[in-house]
Amino acid sequence: MFLPLSKRQAILLFVVLSAFCFNVIGQNKLSPEEIISKSLKAIGKTDATSERRMAIGGSQFTIRSSSASATGRAVLASDGANMAFFSTFNMRDYGMERIGVFSNKIEIPFVVPGLRSPLGRWLAAYDRTLDDRIFGGTIFSTWRFWGPQSDWGKIETDGKKKIGDRQAWVVSYSPRRGLTSGSHIKLYFDAETFQHMRTVYQQGETDSGFYDTGSKAQNANSSVRGWGSDMASNGSTLTEDFGDYKLDNGLVLPHKYTITLTADVASGTEEYRWDLNIEQFKLLKEFPANFFSFNKDALP
Repeated sequence: MFLPLSKRQAILLFVVLSAFCFNVIGQNKLSPEEIISKSLKAIGKTDATSERRMAIGGSQFTIRSSSASATGRAVLASDGANMAFFSTFNMRDYGMERIGVFSNKIEIPFVVPGLRSPLGRWLAAYDRTLDDRIFGGTIFSTWRFWGPQSDWGKIETDGKKKIGDRQAWVVSYSPRRGLTSGSHIKLYFDAETFQHMRTVYQQGETDSGFYDTGSKAQNANSSVRGWGSDMASNGSTLTEDFGDYKLDNGLVLPHKYTITLTADVASGTEEYRWDLNIEQFKLLKEFPANFFSFNKDALP
């Protein structure tokens, strides 16, 4: 039989229970620094040699609204300061994709004269994803979180979310130059392994004009829906998914890398997808001279 509590006892009990609940919640919520630290430890020991690495594998490009697709080979290389994303495709309008950050300068060449791919245009317009070294995640040794914490942007823990059948910690990231109105960047880390699972870039407005620079004639001749169309400035989403983590040359890194871009084009909403299956990571003593450039002899 329970005796009724006095008002003072009830208040005291409330304070004790509140303090207990606060401590439990605090223990269960990790700081963003803790989450990222655990993620880096899960990859393994890194040194100057592991910074100079190259991922090699197959690639596939798909447009959801049509039967248009292409396959090819991909090379993703980095040396801690520079990064290069290079992929070939067996498509008339899309022979190769080249994305680079060389000596702190972003380079995204046209895929045909005067025209970039949807991915190239998106990254050129929202260059903070490259400038802040977030794009590509742990595949590249240039990933922002490999560097000193003083160089990071603003990070906050945003709770947990289920990705497929896995629980993931969500970390909100704001680049050093900030974000445009209605935009956000969220990184997802497996709640058990702390492996980086996903990055989502939601853009609400265009920074520098998410538009094609080619002539109308070039755009009209494009065989890919939305390829030469102006992309609307009212929002787009780029999602990177990382999976199939394996031990390779002493590092546990993702061997499946998928990029999905959903954007409004003149004819409606379009979804583009790039699937990269990494077969191996190579560690190099040195890269060849001028490797990190898009000169004709620099990359394979």
